[in-house]
Amino acid sequence: MTDRSFEDFAAGKRAEFLEGARTLAWDEIWLRMATARFALIDAIQDVTQAQADWTPQGEVDTDDESTWSISEIMRHVITASPNIAEIIAATANGETVVKGPPGQITAPVSDVDDLRLRVTSVSERLLSVGNALPEDIDQLTTVPHAFFGDLPSMAWPLFQAFHDGDHTRQIIALKSHRDYPS
Repeated sequence: MTDRSFEDFAAGKRAEFLEGARTLAWDEIWLRMATARFALIDAIQDVTQAQADWTPQGEVDTDDESTWSISEIMRHVITASPNIAEIIAATANGETVVKGPPGQITAPVSDVDDLRLRVTSVSERLLSVGNALPEDIDQLTTVPHAFFGDLPSMAWPLFQAFHDGDHTRQIIALKSHRDYPS
């Protein structure tokens, strides 16, 4: 993707997140986030260790998401989910909290069964973020996203739904590769 087309893409997605944050009720926003997360969780079920560690390139570059294995994607989800939950809750309450850069993986290497359990655990926390929302959600406080710019609290769950969908598509593509281990 050229820089200009990425800029156009990012601006379009940002506008979509902001419009949804402005017009959708929390239950609709939550449902989009939950549906995307459940699809991601479904995509990692029954993945073996060999499948989780496999990449078409044969080597993972943690700085290049396109080379990630399913294990790397899971570790990224484990890293990012608590950050997003914290950003949503903080901005909804009028506070700013900035977390790590996109594409970050700090979750330790572990076997696929442990990673699956940890994805479920962080997902429970993410999807319960509504419990931390005030009655009157702050719509003005924002936190910057490296690609999508400043986003208010209710735009972040919409970003999260997009983010999970992107990684779910990545997992499905890995699983459909002709050399994917059986």
